[in-house]
Amino acid sequence: MSQVYDAVVIGGGIIGAAAGQHLTAAGYHTLLVERDDYGSGTSSKTSRLQHCGLGYLSAASGSIAAFLAHPRSAMECFNLMRRSMQGRAEFVRTSPERVKPVTFVVPLTRENAIPRWKARLAFRLMAASDAGQVPLDLRILSAAEARAHPALEGMAGLESIRGAIIFTEYQYHWPERIVVDTVMTARAIGMEALNHTAVTALAREDDLWRLTLTAEEGSRDVMALAVVNCAGVWVDEITALAGATHIRKNIGEKGTNIVLRLPENLRGIGLETVTAAGAPFYLIPWGELHYVGPWDCASDGKPEGFRATEEEIAAILDQLGRLFPRLGVSRADVLYSWAGVRPRSIARDGKGPGPAVREHDLTPEGLPNLFTFTGGLLMTHRDAGRRLTRAVARRVKPSGPPRPLHPTSLPRKDLDSITEAYVAHAVLNEQARTLSDILRRRLSVGWEPDLGLSHAETAARLAAPHLGWTPEETKAQIAGFIRETTAEFGLRHALH
Repeated sequence: MSQVYDAVVIGGGIIGAAAGQHLTAAGYHTLLVERDDYGSGTSSKTSRLQHCGLGYLSAASGSIAAFLAHPRSAMECFNLMRRSMQGRAEFVRTSPERVKPVTFVVPLTRENAIPRWKARLAFRLMAASDAGQVPLDLRILSAAEARAHPALEGMAGLESIRGAIIFTEYQYHWPERIVVDTVMTARAIGMEALNHTAVTALAREDDLWRLTLTAEEGSRDVMALAVVNCAGVWVDEITALAGATHIRKNIGEKGTNIVLRLPENLRGIGLETVTAAGAPFYLIPWGELHYVGPWDCASDGKPEGFRATEEEIAAILDQLGRLFPRLGVSRADVLYSWAGVRPRSIARDGKGPGPAVREHDLTPEGLPNLFTFTGGLLMTHRDAGRRLTRAVARRVKPSGPPRPLHPTSLPRKDLDSITEAYVAHAVLNEQARTLSDILRRRLSVGWEPDLGLSHAETAARLAAPHLGWTPEETKAQIAGFIRETTAEFGLRHALH
């Protein structure tokens, strides 16, 4: 007889992980299923920032005419800013070991100059959204002060700059670890979780959903009162499994970034500006390096879209050259790149992406007790977990008592080096099954400048006894990690 769950969460990215944690804490007997590894999809291709939401506020605070023309969209942007600030305060206060402050400079150039009073008002609105729990540390520089700021040295149009805004953002040490932390916290309070397991069939059977789970070991069926679809850009593929090919809630939007080493005057400092077309453009510190972008374009959300093309890399380099003409950066300076397809809610008119981040109860659309989430963001994942849990609670009651959301006994390690104990912990306690699982998502060494290649042999040797790898399988894991890193990131100068 198939096992019955109150809820099965599909997708082990940050939204699925948060949903699983909050459902389990609310007393639901919950199973989370991820077809690859936790945090290996869209969650690993984020900005890596716990944004304050300034970009949303900028989008919402144009002219009065623009606001009146699109009031619903403007209000959604304001709401996203508010939730971003609240998520920022919650995460920074509860998980300080997983973030670090980063100083950001916004040069007030001709393209993005705003009056000082409007900048102060914007930051007051943001500070009010979290009651000032985590300061933004706003400073507004005069034109003369901006021209003298070391991070703006050599910037185009510096002689006509109108000033600069300086404030504090927070950066995740590596976002994959946030996902793993969330899944492990949920497991500690009773959630079951399976990675490297795909949902290959989904059908309604009496008052339950039957899900077929397929892994390397074979297939089996489970039953669920509710299904929570958090599959990111693939949410519509999941509903299609249930026969609802007409239901579309997501549209993919591809974003590409490049990584390079910038001059000393920019070390550790973030820069936020806009392109000539008005699109956001960032220089974000990543250790001693910076990642630069994004370059956005439409995407169908298929896995082959998760690669940076030479055209996209060239476009970012061109924009960087326009911003800092004297840098003289070229394709040879790009150490590696990445691209991800962001899940976006389809706009209400059905014609493109909208700014909304929302849960959908598909019961009225013929899929009883099936819920989906679109537009999910790492920085507001806890809010998403709460919202999905409330949506499920309106249809299905939990079978068990509430549990603590955060168990006090869960250890938090730095996980910044390759040791026998850390590798064993990743395999035996955190469900790592591949070398990529260990180096990229359990330990931080996979985000060193060579993306973990120099640690591959050591990690494989330490993992082999725990995973039962033969010498041939160990070599295959190393070779596979090198191929994946080269293909996914286009890594250059790997071991230099």
